[in-house]
Formats: sequence, structure tokens, C-alpha cells
Amino acid sequence: MIISQNFKDTWNKFFSKDKIPVDTGKYFRIVPNRLTEETKKELLKLANEEDAFVDISYKVSFFKYPSKLQKFAPWGVAQMLRVSEEDSTIHKDNNRTNEFDDTYMPRRTVINYPLTDNPSKTNWYDDNKNLVATTTYDKQLYPSLPDECFTLEGKNCNAAILNTGGGYHNVEFKNGDEPRIVFQLCFDSDIDDVHEMFKYMYGGYRI
Repeated sequence: MIISQNFKDTWNKFFSKDKIPVDTGKYFRIVPNRLTEETKKELLKLANEEDAFVDISYKVSFFKYPSKLQKFAPWGVAQMLRVSEEDSTIHKDNNRTNEFDDTYMPRRTVINYPLTDNPSKTNWYDDNKNLVATTTYDKQLYPSLPDECFTLEGKNCNAAILNTGGGYHNVEFKNGDEPRIVFQLCFDSDIDDVHEMFKYMYGGYRI
């Protein structure tokens, strides 16, 4: 049977993986990282203390006493995460109460600030656990802003608002990589509301 070229083109277009563009905005929003160098140094000092983090089943470690971090949060609940092993579990976050200092930790949406010079990618998956999008922090997405607007010695590393409670995700990390540490502001609001807060109440200005 001879299949016309038009039919082949139509078939390929219909079943192409690129047929429906992924709306990355439902997973994350890249925003300027305005964490000051002074705040970053203070946070890393706390992060490097002995037994500062506790491991959880996702292969992501949470800061053990987040109440120590709250003074750094203009709003939201402050937390730090550390990743030092590969194959972190694909998951959605759940709100929880920290078992060490009873801090209520909302995890519906977070603003994610890289603290180390090796900001790992955050991978996003559909409900069938197929990779659909990736958050990359080290691309110059705001070239019109001067380097001093960014932390990490002007490396133009961005922050991102992440839909951690609404989208399956994990951290792209390989054994041998340097540990990745991030500071987060955590909310029990959806990503659209947090993004509006960032733009109009906080404005992305310095912490």
C-alpha cells in the first residue's frame, strides 16, 4: 500500500512529542536572585555546622532546626535543603510539621535560592513520571540587569518559584558532584499567588 507524503506529514505532526508545548509556568517561574552576599554567607555558616541537616526518604536533606532560619525570611517559612546523592525520588511535596522544633512547614510552593556555586537542575514530570521540563538556574535569563543584581559573585544564577506541591519533581545530581545547598521561602499558596507576591509585595528586592 502506498501512503501519500501528505498523510505521513500529518501523521508525524499529530504524534510528534512536540505537538503540545509544555506550559513550564505551571511548574516553575524564573525570578532574579536578590539574596545578598552577606545573607548567603550567614546561611552557609549555619548549613556547614555539624549535623545541620537530617536525611529524608527522598534523598534530600532538610535543615534540622528551621526556626533558626526564620529571621532571614521577609515572608513565608524559611528552610534549607541539601542534596549530596543522585537519584532523588520523583515526588510531590506535602505540608508537614518539623519533628525537631515543631515548625509548621508548608510545601505547596517555594521560592528557591541557590547558595552554592553549582545549582543543580530541578526536573519536572507529568503524572506518568515522564520528564517534561527542567528548571535551570545558571542561564543569563535577565541579561539587562547588571551582575550586582545577582548572588554567587555575579555568576547570574537565578532563583525560581517552584510548584513543589503540585508537580512531580526531583533534583538532577550525579555522584561526584559537590553538594548542592539551597535556601527556600515556603508557602501554602499556589504558584500564581506566590508569583504575584514576589512581583508586587516583595518585588524581588534584597533579603
